[in-house]
Amino acid sequence: MADEAGIFSSAAFSTVASNGATPTGAPGNGEEGQMSWKLARKALIKAGSPGAAANGDSAASHGGSLEGADPELCITLLERGLNFSGLKARLKAADQAWMEHFITVGGIPALFDALETLGRKGFSGIVGAIRQLECVGCVRAVMNNRFGLEFIVEARGESFVKRLTDVLDTNNALVKIQVFELLSALCVYSPHGHQLALEALKHYKRTKCQRYRFSLLLQEIKNAETHEYAAVIMAFINCIITGAPDLGQRLALRNEFIAMQLLDVLAPMRSSAEEALATQIEVFEDSHHGDQAQLEMPGDVDISSHSDLFTAVFARVCSTPNSLSFLNILQNLLLIDPTTDLGTALWTTVAELCRKAVQVEEAQEADKLKTSSIERIRLVLREQESKPPPSSAAAPPLLL
Repeated sequence: MADEAGIFSSAAFSTVASNGATPTGAPGNGEEGQMSWKLARKALIKAGSPGAAANGDSAASHGGSLEGADPELCITLLERGLNFSGLKARLKAADQAWMEHFITVGGIPALFDALETLGRKGFSGIVGAIRQLECVGCVRAVMNNRFGLEFIVEARGESFVKRLTDVLDTNNALVKIQVFELLSALCVYSPHGHQLALEALKHYKRTKCQRYRFSLLLQEIKNAETHEYAAVIMAFINCIITGAPDLGQRLALRNEFIAMQLLDVLAPMRSSAEEALATQIEVFEDSHHGDQAQLEMPGDVDISSHSDLFTAVFARVCSTPNSLSFLNILQNLLLIDPTTDLGTALWTTVAELCRKAVQVEEAQEADKLKTSSIERIRLVLREQESKPPPSSAAAPPLLL
């Protein structure tokens, strides 16, 4: 039996949606049950079409229990888009050996292909919505298994996490809840999982032509019809921040949300927030105060105040040779147009490079960072040049 706690044992990942009942009527357990499902799989393959199977050639094709079904049959059903509810129950109940075999013979690619197919088709009515929800539930069951989660995180040549975020382009709130919870789990699972979740949000931003990588989250929490749904989004935001590997990155990520007016969005919710949302808002604020306390700043500098920070930095360098470098930095930043996609990309790049710079401990490391920084900026410029030209005039060249 799979471990039901898994990575979703935290309250932040509690299941919000009701998955409905699963029909019963499975073949017997043990050798007889395995033989029955092998015969069913052969019958399904022999039928040659989903329509034939749906007409009754196999109990596996229309909501029957898949207890005792082998991985090959489950993959065949995935490829035909059949019985996601039975598949989900089978995946949740699978032992480690069964799950490893399912993954080894191509179960995860087949599962994400089915999810992608459902997304392309869209859905009309409750039946289609439930099928999409059950398919995402299958992904959740796989990711709640250590071997399945590691396969998805460590996959080479294909980003299953990016494909998962594509599912967010739906009006099915229950599906989005499941996906956001999966992404939350990735953020706290490992630094690499955290990186994959951020890359997936950037992928969604690019494919949906949004301005910022967190635009989706701000839109969802602004338009949330219930506090329960808003709590799921806030839990994901908290996982993005707390899952960062160091203080500098936590500060940068949190400031990114604050700059997008997250605090203004949350302000009217505070007084009437239900317990789950109130808890997530409190987590956000507590982690903010905790990170601020870790910073060693001279005097009473408010690290959330632009003017205080500018004054503090200027006071440190104004009487040193570094004041010229500081002035040069300000002159270059002034030339970046913040209203364009290129400007946004450059500001993000500068922020990331500054975060890395404060971690440098030797002059040799600084030289390496300088070289990599130049390559990073060139890459950003090439990415922007590959896009259709904007209607507005080009930004002035930066001072080098």
